[in-house]
Amino acid sequence: MKIETPDPSSTSSSSSSSRCKRKAEDSLITHSCQKKRVKLEQIPQDVLTVKDVCDLIKYVTLRRSHSVKKPSWFSVSDDARLSRVNVTILDGLTQSHFYRHFSLFTHLRRYSSRWTLAPSSCDPLTSDLLSSEVAVDARAPLPAALMWHPVIRRFGSSATGLSNFLLTQQEMSKHNFPSKGGRGCEGFVSTESDGCVTDGSPLFGLDCEMCLTCVGLEVTRVALVDEAGHCVLDELVKPPNPIIDYCTRFSGITHSTLAAVSTALSDVQEKLLRILPCDAVLVGHSLDADLRALHMIHPHVIDTSLLYRQDFGRRFKLKLLAQVILNRQIQSEDRRGHDPCEDALAALHLAQHFIRKGPREVVEDHLDELWDAPEIDDSDHQISSDQRFSSLRFGHALYGSGQSAVFLGGAVETNGSVANQCRRQQCSSDREVVCVFRRLVQLYSLSVLRFSSFSNTLNHMTATGRQQHLQQVCEGLRQMCVLYIGPLPADSTERDIHTLLKHCGRLRTIRLLQHTHAVHAEVVFEHLEGAQLALDLLNGHQINDCTIKVRRPVHELCLDLDQRVSERRDDPLIGHMIYVCNLSTKPRRHDDQLQTFTQFGPVQQISSAAEHAGKRPRHALIKFASADSVQASVGVALQIGNRKLSVCHALTPPHMTSWTHTHPVTTETSPEQTEECEVSCDLQEPALERRMKKLDGKVGKVFRALERNCLSIVILPGARSGGMDHLGLCFVHIKQT
Repeated sequence: MKIETPDPSSTSSSSSSSRCKRKAEDSLITHSCQKKRVKLEQIPQDVLTVKDVCDLIKYVTLRRSHSVKKPSWFSVSDDARLSRVNVTILDGLTQSHFYRHFSLFTHLRRYSSRWTLAPSSCDPLTSDLLSSEVAVDARAPLPAALMWHPVIRRFGSSATGLSNFLLTQQEMSKHNFPSKGGRGCEGFVSTESDGCVTDGSPLFGLDCEMCLTCVGLEVTRVALVDEAGHCVLDELVKPPNPIIDYCTRFSGITHSTLAAVSTALSDVQEKLLRILPCDAVLVGHSLDADLRALHMIHPHVIDTSLLYRQDFGRRFKLKLLAQVILNRQIQSEDRRGHDPCEDALAALHLAQHFIRKGPREVVEDHLDELWDAPEIDDSDHQISSDQRFSSLRFGHALYGSGQSAVFLGGAVETNGSVANQCRRQQCSSDREVVCVFRRLVQLYSLSVLRFSSFSNTLNHMTATGRQQHLQQVCEGLRQMCVLYIGPLPADSTERDIHTLLKHCGRLRTIRLLQHTHAVHAEVVFEHLEGAQLALDLLNGHQINDCTIKVRRPVHELCLDLDQRVSERRDDPLIGHMIYVCNLSTKPRRHDDQLQTFTQFGPVQQISSAAEHAGKRPRHALIKFASADSVQASVGVALQIGNRKLSVCHALTPPHMTSWTHTHPVTTETSPEQTEECEVSCDLQEPALERRMKKLDGKVGKVFRALERNCLSIVILPGARSGGMDHLGLCFVHIKQT
């Protein structure tokens, strides 16, 4: 005889990752954040994917600078002052590891939010996160590829006029331009400038060649060209100090070149002061070095190496810019050294071209040649509702918003096309990951840490060994839901046992053990609460003069079952929750349930895993506002209509649909006892517990290193083994102190 019990969750691992389409009541988790409140809204959902986690990271880091879509499963209030995001990945761990060794995860179990995570065949968090696409509003005035281009970020897309492209005082200080009273600028000559620069002010191209003397680089040749392209100054200069290297390869200067030269630096300074009008704008490539060599200070400059700018402080060479922008060959290798007049003229023409064209046209014309970016599609001025959002790479968007990322851990990889937009450091151990992170924690907006010690141990095992290890961990959880019941009347059937036990909770399997002296049954409950209620309520129950006993299994995996069940009450996720069974399936009874339990205190939520499968539940998790309400409601005889309710402390976190999801959903008569599989693997229980405790300790160290208002995400990736999905976990918490 064989019967099937209903399954509240999806029976296949593939359907377990489907989204919950039914809107349930929202539960709010509120954290104190300085003078404001940071509200995190947890939206019910069956199983998260790694992509969902990536979407949350993108939203938190970019929500103030981009029109990023909000994640469907978790929302952050607009006033949340989140400073940074830290993601810690515990490679090789599954949801079963966490709940099998729950008491050892003293730090991790304190996280305020927890979701089941579907295992993934790849790991986008460390391989493709930065190169993944960010949805942005395509109705913006600029295409996505231009929106955060370094030139557009600095000058805007429509800036015009010479004065808009001058370096600011802050930029000149940052890039070490000489300034009055600046460090190392003692004795420098300042040009006559009235500070009044307009779009009509004259441009002058400047370039110097230097040699190496005993005091450093000193000027040997100076060239100045006016805006018409005429060379108005070309002078050789005799350095006052002994020359160590003429740098002939670059300067073209030799000993014989300077042998008859008597012009001193002060002579050149005087000539420059006479030539340059008070509103002159100097143009050059890396002009700070030229002005320092000249010992001169000039406040109005355009530096072409910062005009045609790149990310991360990188600069194009003048030769490349002249070739691409001006279609001109300079600094020919056939010629000995550079011609400063030629270089000064090239810099001048580059600046004039930029001013004439404007930032957007310059970038669009030379995006592929200079910045190696995809071609701009400028046809998006008419956008349909289906094309409202275009895409931008997350790495570009992150850097464009003034943020940076770091990846630490074993085998750290990111997509090569955005490799320059994050720091990647491979660490030889989990301990090194923690040490490096402590030094870098304040420098990066996004940090991703990978702890690989446990997965490295698993990788040294055979595929069969890894599979047996995961089966053993899952079996340890399943045994918490197993009960042996008997002796039973000789004519007992599975249906009789189902009728006896169904008011305690949903049943997973029922197996009659007819080979014993009297009839007994092995029962597996869907939830741990059902087994606990049956153990509390039915032990000593009489059926046809048979006094039945209800007991847990007794073997090495189950010797600490009572302690493990007791520890479940310390889970902060369920501290305010009770489990209620034998409810009516009629929708109108929901108000009766609410009225029944509000007598013990305010009820925040009534939910059931069966609701996610679209089925009406006979059991529910009820969340109170206070833990005192839980104590008051447990142990009280409750009844709705003619139904007597079974109530106990909640033991199952809301994100779990079952403690036994990896096993088939059937009940069957089995006259022969099923042989128990001996699990042999390299990870014995004491060693496994030590590893779990060490990993949790490292999670604690990372969390303590975080600054206030940092969003901390911990990932247990889960695993796929033997054709079976072993689910993972995602923890989220905001550090408040």
